[in-house]
Amino acid sequence: MKARDPIKVYDARWEEGEFSDGEVVRLFEAALIYGRRLGVDTVTISRDARLGAPRVMEIGVEVAVRAGFMVLLCTDPISTPMSYFMAAQSSIERPGTMGLTITASHNPGGYIGLKPTVPTVRAIGLDSGPDGGLTSVREIYHGSERLPESAGGRLRLIDPAEDYIAASAVAAGVGAGELAGVEVVLDAFNGSAGSELYRALERAGARVHPLRLVPDGRFPTGAPNPTSQGKMADAVAEAQRIGSAVVIGVDGDGDRLVFGDRRGVLDAGFASIAILAVDPSFTGPGEAVPALYDPKVNPIALEAWSRFRVRPLLFRNGHSQIKDYMASSSARFGAEESGHYYHRLRYGSLEVDAENSIVTALRFLKGVQESSGALDNLWELQGRVYSAGEINFQFEEQSTVDLAMSDVVERLVAEGATPVSSTPDGIDLGGTQVSRGIKVGPGGITLDRGWYSGYLRSSTNERAVLRSFFSAGDEETGKRIGAEVTRLLRETYRGRQIE
Repeated sequence: MKARDPIKVYDARWEEGEFSDGEVVRLFEAALIYGRRLGVDTVTISRDARLGAPRVMEIGVEVAVRAGFMVLLCTDPISTPMSYFMAAQSSIERPGTMGLTITASHNPGGYIGLKPTVPTVRAIGLDSGPDGGLTSVREIYHGSERLPESAGGRLRLIDPAEDYIAASAVAAGVGAGELAGVEVVLDAFNGSAGSELYRALERAGARVHPLRLVPDGRFPTGAPNPTSQGKMADAVAEAQRIGSAVVIGVDGDGDRLVFGDRRGVLDAGFASIAILAVDPSFTGPGEAVPALYDPKVNPIALEAWSRFRVRPLLFRNGHSQIKDYMASSSARFGAEESGHYYHRLRYGSLEVDAENSIVTALRFLKGVQESSGALDNLWELQGRVYSAGEINFQFEEQSTVDLAMSDVVERLVAEGATPVSSTPDGIDLGGTQVSRGIKVGPGGITLDRGWYSGYLRSSTNERAVLRSFFSAGDEETGKRIGAEVTRLLRETYRGRQIE
């Protein structure tokens, strides 16, 4: 039986104490052996605010320097998007740069992990990236190949914050003072991205009202995930007190954002409308440019996307997979309902497909500022949708997940719904999108009365869990679908409903 490892679908992630220092050493060795096969000679290493990050960083630095790599190290807590900028900045002079970001994203404080990128700032995952990405790293981890020591290793400390903030403002197309008069409630959830976002927004002229700004790896108010139910309540209450403030929430490592105001939080598909409105890739004359969306983005939002020079293109969930597909296609934007936004960014002479929360936030605020009543319009569009929310069940066996999902899909197809399990060019969606009354054609998207849309998938990092999400054009339809699916999973398959 093969030994366990910390490698997941999109990155490596584990609970503190779950793996020994020796196993963490082996993870870095495996990542660097894989990188060396790709011509890597330079490694950027950064971390977020987690309490477990310093020890993991020390191990990573020791392994990389001992193996002869040039190591560019930022010891201060920074966001994952800033770590991508670090790798891009290094790649301009050192094309063989690998990025190693020590983070566990939005997970609770007891978790830690590693997100690698390979030349040139290319995210990897299982079966995603050169030579299979993390699949190769996993094989090396369990194999006998060792990382040889070399006397040529060097270490240099760097601080990319100022360059990152300036470059992000340029990429966003927002100059100093341009957002004067905009009020922003920024909830940083004690993560690593608060200070850089605060500085960028203030420099752009916004007046920022911060919550949970100071990095604190204990995360005293719980897991730093702004998309979780009720997590943005304090920020919304503060916006209500101010009266006319935009709300922004950012997760623990700064690559997940939510937007809203005194009325609550917008879904990512609707928030994207304001972002696309000021993205030069999608404005002006010319042919429509692809923008990726995950299966949970609402069709009403997609219809609004199509009013710009946008061709909405369905793609699967997955940070590394989405960025990898952007790099190989003409897509220049992507959005997931989990709060991830992807841009094609220019850093010096490089084009990089990645998250940049400063770019996302500045463009959203600019889009809201430039269009009178923009937030009212977004809320009006979102108000047309009834969401049944996530319907998540855990079962005794993984095989039950597959049976239950197949049964749900078959029952909906029997009443006229259409299932889709792959993109138009044949890429597996990692689940099944099922919809009724939605027509997509050259003229855009049309919605029939009683339309609904859903997405079902087996969880990639939880045992025997089926995750599903449904939305509809009216409350009656949405409640009916939600109730029927819930009853089937609970009564027929004896599932236990979870968050």
